[in-house]
Amino acid sequence: MQNQLMDFSNRIGNELFSLLAKRASEELSEQSDHDRITAILGAALIAVAEVLRKQIDEGSDEGRLIDLCSRWLRVLLEPVAGKETT
Repeated sequence: MQNQLMDFSNRIGNELFSLLAKRASEELSEQSDHDRITAILGAALIAVAEVLRKQIDEGSDEGRLIDLCSRWLRVLLEPVAGKETT
């Protein structure tokens, strides 16, 4: 079951990112890299907030859900965190 959940997360997460990157390239090509990244991040965070909204409406601890997101973000960025740029 755990593998199925991770496979889903990886597959759909990559699909969502590909769609975001494609749309940003099509619609925001004239914007600076910073502005484009800010817009992509905003879109991704709206999706995250929508996923969490039901749990918060049902009484889940908002802080715990945000902490969970933060921990996963750190795990997902771990491979590139701390790399020096040349």
